[in-house]
Amino acid sequence: MTAKAFRSPPFRAEHLGSLLRPDDLLQVREDVDKGQAGEKQLRSIEDGAVRDIVDVQLKLGFHPISDGEYRRHMFWGTFFPGLEGFEEIKNPDVDIFRMYMPDIAAFLETGHKPGESVICTGKIKHSGSTYIDQWNYLKNAVPKERVHECKLTLAAPEWYHMRRVT
Repeated sequence: MTAKAFRSPPFRAEHLGSLLRPDDLLQVREDVDKGQAGEKQLRSIEDGAVRDIVDVQLKLGFHPISDGEYRRHMFWGTFFPGLEGFEEIKNPDVDIFRMYMPDIAAFLETGHKPGESVICTGKIKHSGSTYIDQWNYLKNAVPKERVHECKLTLAAPEWYHMRRVT
């Protein structure tokens, strides 16, 4: 008896979040952080990586199609830092994180210390999207008839309740 490959499984599943970043992208991002490369070089590597991962997803028949979050240093990207009333901080004290949150506890148990975070510093106001360029690049990387299958991941607002500054 041979196994039957399910082309239309009896459930819906889709990928959420980041795809594995290619080594050259990780290296140039590290170089930018160290001041050894520029944003222009990073942008060029990101463009190529996004085109490549979109091609892979198209060939594999993935639905929806993502840019892999390759332009983001962290999964939340520029959403929270782009809002008025938030401030991005480097090397935050771990005491600002709520230790009862499972993902926070897991990071800290493995010795990971956050290199950056964003804290609320005042009244929150949306003053324009920081994802428009990412969206436009993604939709231009796919055939027009598949644009409706594209997606970008947005961090949920309640994610930020996991940290507090008193």
